[in-house]
Amino acid sequence: MRLKLILFSITLFVHSVVNADELLIAAASDLKFAMKDIVSLFESANPDITVKTSFGSSGKFRTQIRNGAPYDLYFSADISFPQQLRSLGYSSSDVVPYAKGRLVLLSHKNDMSNSQLASLLHADFERIAIANPRHAPYGMKAKEALEQAGLWTQLTSKIIYGDSVSHTTQFIVNRHVDAGIVALSLVKSASNSSNASYLLIPETLHSPLLQGFIITQRGGEKPAAWLFHAFMQSGEVVRLLTQYGFETPNQETISAFGG
Repeated sequence: MRLKLILFSITLFVHSVVNADELLIAAASDLKFAMKDIVSLFESANPDITVKTSFGSSGKFRTQIRNGAPYDLYFSADISFPQQLRSLGYSSSDVVPYAKGRLVLLSHKNDMSNSQLASLLHADFERIAIANPRHAPYGMKAKEALEQAGLWTQLTSKIIYGDSVSHTTQFIVNRHVDAGIVALSLVKSASNSSNASYLLIPETLHSPLLQGFIITQRGGEKPAAWLFHAFMQSGEVVRLLTQYGFETPNQETISAFGG
């Protein structure tokens, strides 16, 4: 892998790209704000490259890439999705674990900072939002946490499903629901944090939200994709992700997911 990166770097140096290159990135919606900052830094350092990013459900992007969607890189909130694509031949790179996400219980209606998940049983929480666990990793983990806390069966009738964790966060921000379980990385953005409080959900209630990315089969032919691949693993990006509430995955967690 290191040799491949070196060869692409030499190619870029020798041939010096004249025409602007373009990258298409499919990214989990918990990266909505962090990725915009990452792309801005990358484009500043590489002015001949334009990056276009689509945000949405990791599970839906996995399906789209299998069906031929023209993305060059794929960032998933669940590392098992790019691992599946890699095993099926849809990836030009190894799967790179880039962060671990955290769940929060967010509300504009009640002070959640000193609450517990069991607070959702109270009558004043009539509508509770989570991302759809059928295809959204944060929804899968939210359901898992509620099940582990012994609350899922009692709360099922109150649950409203968002298409992605970003969509779910908007339910809460726009006060269409009383509370919801979403990504800490989205709550960290200024637009979502005003007048809202949150409870950081204990990681003991769900399996780790280890996240990973790949260069797709299509993107493997683009030197720019390999440049972005390397940039994502730089200290600058790691620091930025930390600012948005992501955690750096330890080797034990990575190994548990086959990394």
